Amino acid sequence: MGQPVGVRPSPSAQYITGSTGILRVIKVTPLEITVISIDDCTQEVSFTLTKEDFVPHFERAYIKAQPTIEIKGFRKGKVPLSIIKQRFGRQIEQESIMDIADVEFRSYTRNNNVKVVGQPELRDLKPSEDASMTYVIRFGIIPEFEVASYDGLELKKPVSKVSDEDVQKIIDEILLKAASSEAAENIEDAKYNVTIRFTKVDDETGEPLEGLEPQENTIFLEHPDLDGFLRDALIGKKVGDIVTYMDKTEGDENPDRFEVTILSAEKIVPAILDEEFVRKYSRGTLNTIEDLEQSVRDYNNRMLDDEAKKEMEIQVVDIMTSKHDFQVPEQIVHEVMHGMFDNFKKQQGPAAADMKLSDLEGMFKPYAEQTARWELIRERIIEKEGITLEEQDLIPYVQHYRSQTSMTDNQILTQLMKDNGFLGSILAGKVMEKILSLATITEVDPEAYFAEKDMEAMVQQMQDTAEATSSSKAKPAKSTSKTAKPKTGKSKEAKASSKTKQSDDAEEKPKKKSTKSKSAGE
Repeated sequence: MGQPVGVRPSPSAQYITGSTGILRVIKVTPLEITVISIDDCTQEVSFTLTKEDFVPHFERAYIKAQPTIEIKGFRKGKVPLSIIKQRFGRQIEQESIMDIADVEFRSYTRNNNVKVVGQPELRDLKPSEDASMTYVIRFGIIPEFEVASYDGLELKKPVSKVSDEDVQKIIDEILLKAASSEAAENIEDAKYNVTIRFTKVDDETGEPLEGLEPQENTIFLEHPDLDGFLRDALIGKKVGDIVTYMDKTEGDENPDRFEVTILSAEKIVPAILDEEFVRKYSRGTLNTIEDLEQSVRDYNNRMLDDEAKKEMEIQVVDIMTSKHDFQVPEQIVHEVMHGMFDNFKKQQGPAAADMKLSDLEGMFKPYAEQTARWELIRERIIEKEGITLEEQDLIPYVQHYRSQTSMTDNQILTQLMKDNGFLGSILAGKVMEKILSLATITEVDPEAYFAEKDMEAMVQQMQDTAEATSSSKAKPAKSTSKTAKPKTGKSKEAKASSKTKQSDDAEEKPKKKSTKSKSAGE
């Protein structure tokens, strides 16, 4: 994507308003160039080359072809240009026609400070009897627009702190991760790994169904995703017992019936929390139980604050994009949409292998259009504020990679400076910091904040459904923010300190009942 700078007309440009847009004739010796604005994001340029104009282009084409030409009596690459023109001139000239279009178009964009978006398209090639040729090329540009004010945006910050209960829950999970196990006959509570065999049976006869092989699973009874009915059926039983389990899928009036045989059981014994455990678990960075508790609390408070900041950034994007209604170049929208779709397929895994963007375009396009609009606005703010990369912006990254590589600081810096995506992300962060520093921020209760977002999303979905019904056209449901869907239930979610290496299970939330195989420590 080019920088957000549109075509700046020269003082001698003549403007004629026509039905197709704005016609601009630029006098450029020796070419006369005509530019038509198709819309705010599309222009069409026409330029005519005379027979004399082609001469220097053809001369360069002969020289370029010379090293590859072989003729008997001459060494390869040493055939005189006069003979090349005589034998292959027509062919070389014809093959160079398209290259000449590219050269002249690049010259036009460079001389007129035009930043092209996407791939230019050669729309027409018009030869004349006098051996002149007119090229017509259509291309995308970034539209001109004035940046709306971003001073004093009113933002809501969902603020929450990690409670003593949250800290204890995380530490309990840490101890469970480091647990030991011992074989058991009786299942006394939920802190057991139990290996069971599922046998699907007939609802009426209770006999195993033919053709279905029994399935064996090892499950941890305290796992949050485990179906509570199955957990309750197993607690209090012993190895060898058989229990009946009804897989009551929500909305299913005829649940599957299973005989569940307990094959083995292990009692899970969490590690003992003492100073020796703290030192071992933290690799010597922490010494006391209080140190561990404070480390968990500090880290999770930072995570919650980061989440609150992300929510404010979403609000900034929503507010700023709603203030601008300029046309967004389709080329940029499609580029963003393809990136979103590729990430979506990666998240979905093999199940999404056959998915096509065209099948989901209606879902992705509103988000892609808002993202592209924000990128253009952000580039203008960078320009307006004179935001640049400074050495201090890169120091934290150099320090990070220093411990992971044998490269010198200069070598690391050189590699980082080659990564345009990385550099762009730093500039984007500086833009957001600037806007947040000017904003009016009100701290709000996180539960009320997310509940309000959920309600807005539901209302928007109902409106979209009503519109789709009235027009007999299906439309994708949209959330209140196209840049990020509303988050729920995360205001008190505790995460682990990097020093304490908290398990991923700390972030898991039961979405629905499940009988997935899970052992303690997974």
